Amino acid sequence: MLSHATKLKTLSLAALLSATALQSAQAWEADEVAARYKTLLGDQGVEAEWTAARKDGDSIVLEGASFGVADVDKKANLGDLVLEDVSETDSVYEIGRVAVDNFQQSEDDFDIALKGVSIEGLILPKEAEDAPYGGLMQYRRFALESARVGKNGDEPIFTLGNLVADTDLGDGANKMSFEGSAESFSLDLSKLTDSREAHEQLKEYGYEQLSGRVDMAGSWTLDDGRMQVSRYDLKLDNAGTLAITADISGYTPEFLRTLQEMQEKMENGTEEQQQAQGLAMLGLMQQLNLHGASIRFSDASLTGKLIAYVAAQQGVKPEDVANQAKAIVPLMAGQYLGPDLTQSLAKAVTTYLDDPRNLTISIAPEEPMPFAVLMGTAMGSPEALAKQVGLQVLANQ
Repeated sequence: MLSHATKLKTLSLAALLSATALQSAQAWEADEVAARYKTLLGDQGVEAEWTAARKDGDSIVLEGASFGVADVDKKANLGDLVLEDVSETDSVYEIGRVAVDNFQQSEDDFDIALKGVSIEGLILPKEAEDAPYGGLMQYRRFALESARVGKNGDEPIFTLGNLVADTDLGDGANKMSFEGSAESFSLDLSKLTDSREAHEQLKEYGYEQLSGRVDMAGSWTLDDGRMQVSRYDLKLDNAGTLAITADISGYTPEFLRTLQEMQEKMENGTEEQQQAQGLAMLGLMQQLNLHGASIRFSDASLTGKLIAYVAAQQGVKPEDVANQAKAIVPLMAGQYLGPDLTQSLAKAVTTYLDDPRNLTISIAPEEPMPFAVLMGTAMGSPEALAKQVGLQVLANQ
């Protein structure tokens, strides 16, 4: 059995180790974390201010916080913003959670209201040449319960519900994957026009109110800037679904930083400086390479309504409009695509208009194509470009 002296020594050692661990976990300074947060927000074009940053246990309270963007005088005043469960490693600060329960602001007769905004797992890389995530701020989850945009206190023009975005940051701080969705959104088109005729047409075709949802997923590798958007689906109820995929490389953190610097110089420079930055931006685009992309539209009545609308405007039958499109498309495309691709396009358009189900436009070059080559070839020979990128148009697949 241990003696009383041995027990006391053991307890003392345990207390010392616990105190040391606690001190290490809370070694961060509130001012340093807040300053890094402000810097990284500024890198993304967000101007943040607060009157003081104080430590409150494992959290930081930013007193009198306000956020805004460049060239916009009015800022969003959030009061005291709490950065919860702050921790630190050798290379990053991590904030467990940042939340704003409710936010309202009016600007130029428009009212904006946000509810249930939260960010979880906010990563603030420390300043270093080998900073993780390319030195860019990252998050593990962003959530927005609802958003509402109205005008002069009337019924909302736009609403958004249950927006969630999740990021898997991976183990090596080099590749990350992401997915997100907006469970619902609505847009009141009738409030965007004062034309009586437009109101009547929107009502006739059932598009006074647009509603739907959005889903997306993809991945990003920082070393080579490979950005793959495997899913971006915009679904409009009683209209159709627009699905987009894209695959590019060269979209590195350094590319982003350089692009942001150029944009700032364009905003603040003279006309000559803006022109110079515009040319420099074209040069920067040479770093990007296209691996592939696609656009697919799956119809849910929109095509038939558009044809009916054009027919009503021309005073003809809907089938006459469809036949006109079948004849015009190959005539226009033949100037740019050559006979083989034009024939393929005409077949797809005819198939789709006869039975509107889905239409897909895709490109898949055999080798990644630099954007500079794409632009140069497009100006010199559109037909050659279409062949090089492997352009395909398919219907009802």
